[in-house]
Amino acid sequence: MDEAYRKLCQADKDLAEGVEVSILLVDDEPSNLKLLERTLEPCGYFRLVSTSDPRTVFDLCLRHSFALIILDLNMPYLDGFQVMSRLRESRNVEGLPPILVVTAQHDQEHRVRALQEGAADYVTKPFQVDELRARVSNLVKVRLFQKRMQMLIQNLETGVRERTEELLRSRQMIRELAAHREKIREEERARIAREIHDEFGQYLTALRMDTAMLNIRYGAANPELKQHLVDMKQTIDTTIGVVRNLAAALRPGALDMGLVSAAEWLLAGFEERTGIAYRLHAPREDLGLDDERATAVFRILQEALTNITRYAQASVVNVAINLAGDALVMQVSDDGIGFDPALVRCRKTFGLLGIRERALMFGGESRIDSEPGAGTILCIQIPLQIQGH
Repeated sequence: MDEAYRKLCQADKDLAEGVEVSILLVDDEPSNLKLLERTLEPCGYFRLVSTSDPRTVFDLCLRHSFALIILDLNMPYLDGFQVMSRLRESRNVEGLPPILVVTAQHDQEHRVRALQEGAADYVTKPFQVDELRARVSNLVKVRLFQKRMQMLIQNLETGVRERTEELLRSRQMIRELAAHREKIREEERARIAREIHDEFGQYLTALRMDTAMLNIRYGAANPELKQHLVDMKQTIDTTIGVVRNLAAALRPGALDMGLVSAAEWLLAGFEERTGIAYRLHAPREDLGLDDERATAVFRILQEALTNITRYAQASVVNVAINLAGDALVMQVSDDGIGFDPALVRCRKTFGLLGIRERALMFGGESRIDSEPGAGTILCIQIPLQIQGH
């Protein structure tokens, strides 16, 4: 073996990195196969597989992963064109290797047709040994680079898939943690609301009664004390109202009567504070929501009304609560100035993010449709969970 070919083989061997490179030789003339074998065998790292019957090519390709096929054109049973066509059309042959046509057909028509059928290169007989070796080396290099690239892509896809799965698991854990935290927070709000309502309410009611008794006993004889007691009673009544509102803000008592009752209470207070009219469309029967989901939907409605108050400049708000199959659907729409959702997403507003996350906690989804001058529609969908199930 000459020095140039030895260096060429060494470079190809280094590229293969210990991977055995198989080449399929297909020629109906045994003498031609022997010549090809003698030409390529000195390289050392090729594994040569020879066949004089083109009908065996498909089975050999299924059993071996060839880096190259060296193919004659003029053969019995199947000519080289038919072999290439069937290999190209076969779905069972995965990763079709490049094909080097080595043939005695010299005319331009055969050369062009071979390339059209899928040949990667074309050499005519009698071939120059150096030329054949160089073309084989180049095609094998391309194949090895393709294999390496495929491995890198597969490794990258595997890594991306694993990281994606890990990210999804992490996000799910975060959502579960957020849902657990929200549940604890709502329970704490309910506890504090009860304590405020019961304890403060009890003491304030007692103080109001004592003030009334003082007024009855001493007010008539002391006009100045009477006026002072009247003022105290008004202050106590105002304080009782503040305590009730605070308790309701922490945990609306209407929620104990169901989501629809709580929504009616919330919307009535919203209209009273803002002057924005509302229309509520909801069934009167029990919706079958557990307390956690009912509270989540209530908080979403609360946040939506807060956003409408701050930004919408609306005159009417429509709220529709319905059951759709095994999910609760709530739609909140207004006739306000609207906005560009893309710009709002860039600002990462926590109100809209909170609405989305509350829905996701229970496997639901939220959607906001809006455009400047056309109002806003918020739609959420949350799967039902029947109490006791």
